[in-house]
Amino acid sequence: MSLAGTVINDPIGNQLDQEINTLQAQIDQLKSQRKLQAAAVLSSHNTKAILNRLRATKAPSSKNGQTIPSDTDPLLSSLSAQHNYNQENLYRACASITTFRVQDPDPKAVGGGKVLGVRIDVSSQGKFIRPYYIMLNKPYVESNLLRVHRHTVPPCMSLSTLAERYLPSPKLEAGIVKGKKQDLRRFVREFRKVAVAYHNRITAIKSLRKDFKLDEDLKRKNGKGKERERVIVDISAADAEANQVRIEWIDGRVGRCVVGDTGEVKKCVVIGEDGRDRDAERCITERNGRMELIAARLKDGIY
Repeated sequence: MSLAGTVINDPIGNQLDQEINTLQAQIDQLKSQRKLQAAAVLSSHNTKAILNRLRATKAPSSKNGQTIPSDTDPLLSSLSAQHNYNQENLYRACASITTFRVQDPDPKAVGGGKVLGVRIDVSSQGKFIRPYYIMLNKPYVESNLLRVHRHTVPPCMSLSTLAERYLPSPKLEAGIVKGKKQDLRRFVREFRKVAVAYHNRITAIKSLRKDFKLDEDLKRKNGKGKERERVIVDISAADAEANQVRIEWIDGRVGRCVVGDTGEVKKCVVIGEDGRDRDAERCITERNGRMELIAARLKDGIY
């Protein structure tokens, strides 16, 4: 009798896998708590005062007159690094949009090479990601109207659409530059909203994949054991902007959800071999239809 394609049931191995995963999750949680507690201690004013007082005491010297490093030196170094880190995070959180001036070295650059730079900071999953930069110049003669010169924004954030709306290009009539009023402040604020919404959707998709263990191996690493039962086989962004989320079930059903800028599921369609699955659609869109709660709603509805 051929055993090809047969899945071996190994309950002991499955139990060990579960215990290992549980222990690993506990280790990660303890490491995170230790890091948080260390940051809290280093950020305390009392800690800083104690370390400064210890540093002020006379350090021991060797016979040749050189100062022997104190045990507090590593702590003082960590304290300084933590202070700089806190200060940077506070600045980036309170001043998420900053401007600066740039001089274009090209002698033939428009506007005398004067460029206005805008830096936009966005956080994702508790960390600040690489900032976005937008450079603007004044290419129009005898006009203070701006134009996007260079930027580091990916195409999925539709910067050009926002520029057309809030920084419209002027028209030349009888040698005079005329056009609609530009709103630089609104332009930058709206772009930051788009960037934050995009990263929130990407984070929610990653969280959904983690909830359904889609990035884990189906089998144990040694090739033995029972395959993990999986009802949903894929959750991914259906477009570059991540405004639509695609959900694929193992029975062939495919769903597509339209997600708004604030993370709510506006519409959802689930289609299988027998047509639309209204129950799954209602399950996904109920409870105010928050995107990050799709996993909980599907599990409550038994997928």
